[in-house]
Amino acid sequence: MTEAPRTEIELEEGAFLPGPDRGMTPFAELSRLMVVAADMSSDKLVWKAQSEPNGPWGDDWTPVSDTDYGVFAAGSTTDGRVAIAAQTRTAPKAVHYIDEQADNVGSIQNWNPPVDLGLPPQVEDLTQLGMTRDADGRIAIFGVDGQSGTVWWIFQNPDQIVDKTEHVVPPGQKEPIIVHVRVAEPPDRAWSSWSPLSGAHIARITVTNNADGRILVAGTGQDPSSTAVYVNQETDPLTLTPAQWSGWTRIDTPASGTSLGPTPPSAVLDPEGAVNIFMIGDASEVVQLRQDPPGSATWAEWVRPGMTGQVLFNVASAFDGHGHIVLAAIDENRGLHANYQIDAPHQTWSGWQKIGIVPDFGRIVMDYNSDGRLTCFQGLSKSDGLAIISQATPDSTSWSAGWTSLASSSIASFQVVRDLTPPGSTD
Repeated sequence: MTEAPRTEIELEEGAFLPGPDRGMTPFAELSRLMVVAADMSSDKLVWKAQSEPNGPWGDDWTPVSDTDYGVFAAGSTTDGRVAIAAQTRTAPKAVHYIDEQADNVGSIQNWNPPVDLGLPPQVEDLTQLGMTRDADGRIAIFGVDGQSGTVWWIFQNPDQIVDKTEHVVPPGQKEPIIVHVRVAEPPDRAWSSWSPLSGAHIARITVTNNADGRILVAGTGQDPSSTAVYVNQETDPLTLTPAQWSGWTRIDTPASGTSLGPTPPSAVLDPEGAVNIFMIGDASEVVQLRQDPPGSATWAEWVRPGMTGQVLFNVASAFDGHGHIVLAAIDENRGLHANYQIDAPHQTWSGWQKIGIVPDFGRIVMDYNSDGRLTCFQGLSKSDGLAIISQATPDSTSWSAGWTSLASSSIASFQVVRDLTPPGSTD
């Protein structure tokens, strides 16, 4: 684990994160959007980012390192630096952890040397990786073993608390006294061992957080003819063992149907601090499940946030400048539809609105810009390209009329992350 000084994230006065009693999102936030991608032409991980917060995108894709990587995940450290977990392509395979150096200057993006995390015992290959931070801000990485369906978990160890004896001269005295204090020091080992989160045969995962920071993993089962949906979440903010997880609970029902999309369910927090799960379910339309109460292990019934009347293939969720959920979904005719949540407690929605035509079929992801405008990213299945459209203004129901290409080819997979240490933030 690399050490770096904390970077203060600059927010406007009065800005808040979504969660209980917090009704706004952190806008404006000093951050820029970045895409990390697997380049099919070189087998390298590459990145491209906005040149500045809300700014244009760079022209070139830049390699993260000289190592060949396959599956990967991207996120950020507690001090806002971009972090990546990636599995090497050559045997013996291993997962590497790479994070952004803290002393980047101007437009230069440098990365710390990779930390070798190995692979779980008796596992030769992971088919997917996921990453997030826990309630303490420590990086947690999840890997799916495609053979057994086991989800494995590894995390940055917490600081250790040690007893120290110090000699202190009290005010007004000349002779020192002995004081016993407890202080935090770095752990003996930076990372834990890999641990299995057993109990279900999982094919794909989505990793998110409760409002209090506890990690929640949503997963789909391995049977492609009837893709079951499961959730598993930490039960303690300081979770260090698999016993502190709730265990895999199947959440799909006859009302929802099993997951029909090619991607795992999408998950996002609403302004009340509840995790919401969305997927393509029965009738090939979007279905929704919401924590009730927020932060708990119980869920309300499956509902529909309206219907499009089309056969939908995948869905993405994010929150807008007021912390309200926005959905995007693609239909069988390449129509792109959006739905805007108006009121979370009463589950009021604007209704589905067709906002554009996607260039091709493929996975979609949404994330917010520094000013709060959402950008929708789509991987193009035929050309292996990547294209984006953005909201016209924060909280707008209008979107760009045309798509902007970030890559014309060679993008095997991609992850979107916000870089909270953009160029000029530490000058």
